[in-house]
Order: sequence, then structure tokens, then C-alpha cells
Amino acid sequence: MIDVRASRLDPPHRSLWRVAPFALALGVIAAARVEAEETAEAAGKRLDFMKRSVGEYVVTPAEGEKPADLIAEPLLRWNNPVSNVPDGTIFLWKDARSQPVAIVQVFILGNTKDLWLHEFQSLTTSPLSVKQGTATTWNPRRGGITYKPLADAPAPAETKTARLTQMRQIAKRFQFQDDFEGKSRWELRLMTTPLYRYGSDEGDVVDGAIFAYAHGTDPEGLLLLEARRSDKGGALEWHHALAPMTGYALTAKDRDQEVWSIGWRQPPYDLNEPFACIEYHPRP
Repeated sequence: MIDVRASRLDPPHRSLWRVAPFALALGVIAAARVEAEETAEAAGKRLDFMKRSVGEYVVTPAEGEKPADLIAEPLLRWNNPVSNVPDGTIFLWKDARSQPVAIVQVFILGNTKDLWLHEFQSLTTSPLSVKQGTATTWNPRRGGITYKPLADAPAPAETKTARLTQMRQIAKRFQFQDDFEGKSRWELRLMTTPLYRYGSDEGDVVDGAIFAYAHGTDPEGLLLLEARRSDKGGALEWHHALAPMTGYALTAKDRDQEVWSIGWRQPPYDLNEPFACIEYHPRP
């Protein structure tokens, strides 16, 4: 019990009475700062680990061709509390024309200390060979996407900036639904900033972008849009392809009409298919 009368008579006690709450507050702030710094340090170490892990793969678009280039920095960092994923990234391999070849989600399961998963999806129309050292990790024997002309769309604009506006409007036409664990259906959210943009004025694909449809910040469905030169006079036309970024069943609609679907793929995954999810083990 504090003797208030004594504290009124004793200036040193009065000073301590006033300072103590501030000292306690400063201590709490300092502890929070240390915790934040430790959290940031751990996040940085996880990112370095994820970069190193995908750097072990050699992705070759077709037998005898030059290996695809890995984009060193992740396209996105994400998490998904519903799926118990506290941290994840997305990386992409591209060909010599900067067109997408394959994409991978790298993530750790939250109820483990070191169980990392790599979730691959082919973004090319041809087979792939993926090796980790001398071991074949993933070997899809067919393409992972099919491009189709996009109906009822305005002709691609003249400038890159205007085409991005068009692509965003086109992406809003599509809706993805995720059948989570076969128990509930989730309407995925369009991420309006493309994961990746590519194209060249000199090539057949003048402009292209990959849009993600996410559960929170976790991409589950992909839309690839390309402005291509037509065979007739070189005019630009829109083409599109759809792809999964999850093993759960997905459906996609264009203006409320179903145009694409894929069933639930469960482990063990067929490593000869365009989608596969594997446990990551560092190369010896």
C-alpha cells in the first residue's frame, strides 16, 4: 500500500510516482521494437531461403532448348491464414523473349518449423523438364495452358499504358471460384496489378500480362492476356489463357458464364502433369 501523505511530503517519492508510468511505457515500446526487429530479421531470412531454394532448379522449355531464366526477385509475397500459411512467395521463369514459362509458389506451413512446399504450374504450351541438380523434379509432358482468342473485346490500344487499362477491364470480366478442401466455395479476388508484364514491339506478342485471382493475398487462379499480331495484316488481337495456382478445384467465368474448370488434384501429385506440389528438400 502506498502512503499518499508521505509521498506528498517527500519530493523524491513524488518524482518516482510520476516517472514510473513513463518508464513502464518506454519499456513496452522498446520491447515491441525489439520484437518487430526480430520478426523482420526472421522474414528476411525466410526470403533468402526461398530465393536460394528456387535457384536450385533448372527449367528447360523443351528438349535441347536453352534453359529458362529465373526472375531473381519474387513477383509477390503473400500469406493465407485460412490455409495456415504464414509466409509465401511467387517466382517466375521466362524464355529469351521474356514470355512466361513456369511459375512456382514457395511457402511454409504454419504448424511446422521447416516443411516447405513448392507448387509448380506450367505457363507454356509445350512440355517442360525441371531438374534439381541431376534429379528430375518435375517433368510435365504437355503444356499447361491453351490460348484462345478473346471474344467481344476492343482492339488493343496503340500505347502500353492504354493497353494496361484495357487489360484491367478485361480481367474484371472474369471471376474465379475456389472449392476449398471440397467443403466450401470461395470467390477469389482480382489483384488489379499484374504479377508480370511482358512483350515486345518486334515480336508476335506485343504486350502481355499475368493477372492473379487471390484468396486474401494468396493467388489461386491466373489469367494470361496477350496482344498478338494477327496473320492478317499484322493487326493486334487479344488472346487469353487460364491456369490454376492451387490443387483445389477451380472454375472460371467470363461475364457470369462458365468457360473453364479443373478438378481437385490431391497428393501424391503426378509429376508428369502441368501442376504439381512437392515438398522441398535442399540439394545435398
